[in-house]
Amino acid sequence: MTGTAMQKQQQQLPTLMKGLTLDQFVTGQDKEEAPYKLKHDLKVPSCSADEVVIHIAVAAVCHTDGMVVRGEFEHMMRSGLPLIPSHEPTGIVAAIGERAAKNFADSPGAGGAGPLKIGDRVGSLAFKDFCGECEDCKAGKPRYCENQDMCGVTANGGLAEYMAADYRSVVRLPDEVSFEAAAPLFCAGATIFAAIRACDLKAGQRIAIVGAGALGHLGVQFAKCLGLHTIVVDARDAPLELCKDLKYPPDEILNAKDVDVKRPETVKKAIESIGGHADAVVLATDTIPACEFSLELTKKHGLFMVVGQPNLPIPVPFHHLVFRDVTIKGSLLGDPADVSEMLKVIADKGIEVKTKSYPLEKIHDLLTDYSKPGHAGKLVVRVSDHQ
Repeated sequence: MTGTAMQKQQQQLPTLMKGLTLDQFVTGQDKEEAPYKLKHDLKVPSCSADEVVIHIAVAAVCHTDGMVVRGEFEHMMRSGLPLIPSHEPTGIVAAIGERAAKNFADSPGAGGAGPLKIGDRVGSLAFKDFCGECEDCKAGKPRYCENQDMCGVTANGGLAEYMAADYRSVVRLPDEVSFEAAAPLFCAGATIFAAIRACDLKAGQRIAIVGAGALGHLGVQFAKCLGLHTIVVDARDAPLELCKDLKYPPDEILNAKDVDVKRPETVKKAIESIGGHADAVVLATDTIPACEFSLELTKKHGLFMVVGQPNLPIPVPFHHLVFRDVTIKGSLLGDPADVSEMLKVIADKGIEVKTKSYPLEKIHDLLTDYSKPGHAGKLVVRVSDHQ
């Protein structure tokens, strides 16, 4: 595509758009204040050579958005506030930069389907402007690049009608996966899928997913489809019921509401009720009791994989490391190659992504529902009517 043709396509974009902005951080003392402002006069982003402008259909909200609201990533922001939130966007391609048009077909997100075209259905990971030169970038793991922005975290994200994404983070969507189902996959899905893969288990081995929420209900299905003996653990009834009714339900369900690591008999009883310890435990929640029980649940010589983000330090008694040889690892999101593989599994197996959608104007209803401890599945925002 020539520069003239690209310029013509970009000129077709509107000048202004509707969207939500975070104008100031909301800390503990003013947490009742609505964090986002709905505006109708935001500037539509331009499209640089390495960017793809996406006309947003659906964007999701997650735990990290709350961290952004509290200012926990302020030290990483290059442009400061206001900020358009959400790092889980899906939509259709509205403009393509010159280098993006030239190089996308060779990127992991292309899915072997050739160059990107206006109107293609896509989603995007948060990573933007990563250097491409550091050890992690060269290893195909740009999520760990220390010289980058993250859409919805340190740069503008998907809760507006248009978003500019780094083409290297853009992934083409299968026809079988709707925008509403796909949006959570660009954080929650990618995170839990990459974490399960990183556990490096063989079919038949035991994996426990601790936390049956947005990440956990996906992790249960991924683990089952990968041939693992799957256990789900939560202290809430509604998410466990959701997992029980999935197309690919877990092999074991443990309601841990009565488990207390300070009462060893409750731990022993719980682990015995699900047939013993797990070869790997993936922590997909942020509560400290869940962290403590996860370590107890991990088999000797096993792996404790952390993807939840607790606000407090995780207590790790030394005997788990020294006398039980438990390995503790973390995993951050996933890379475009992980997402492409994950989307193929979802399309092929018909994995369910449980969501509840809200219009952009009802964002604070979403946040109220998100704060309720019993909510199940993933909460998403329908920004436009694209199908």
